Amino acid sequence: MIRKSDLRGINIPRCGDTLKATLFADDTTVYLSSEDDFAVLQALLDTWCSAAKARFNLQKTKIIPIGSLEYRKTVAETYRETGAWENFPANVHVAQDGEPVRILGAFFGNNVNQIDVWSTVLTKMVAMRQPLMKAIERWRTGRTTVMGKKHVVQMVVGGMTQYLTNVQRMPDAIVKRLTRVIRGYLWDDK
Repeated sequence: MIRKSDLRGINIPRCGDTLKATLFADDTTVYLSSEDDFAVLQALLDTWCSAAKARFNLQKTKIIPIGSLEYRKTVAETYRETGAWENFPANVHVAQDGEPVRILGAFFGNNVNQIDVWSTVLTKMVAMRQPLMKAIERWRTGRTTVMGKKHVVQMVVGGMTQYLTNVQRMPDAIVKRLTRVIRGYLWDDK
């Protein structure tokens, strides 16, 4: 419905279709141009929800303004001061510049510091009692060969970072930090 609607969405150069929505399971991300009216989108969503016997949780709605810095600031400040912007839902979260918004496990936003995004992930992985270190400590108790350790690194470190690396890319500083953890495990901290 959204893709066939009169909403303009975002025109991407050298792409045949305009970007209007991405959907995965129960997550929907809608892309609106500055000329689009949220009331039109809301009417489409109401129709779809009525037919599907579903409902959208507007309290979980997050808005990432895109465009010029001036436009983004205007939207964010207006929302902060009034709780509303044009026909958008009132009192939803509007991301500030530099604030990452999680969409399907990746982090998006304007001027988001990728090191900060990955530092949070890395902290979860490397902190004692977290899955990475727990798994590595379990494997350290056995007599694992270098080839076995290679497989452990692929399963544990690779498994925990593969998705985010694919959708977000891994900054060089994070690669260096993970490399230290991996080398410490492979060579028994020697």
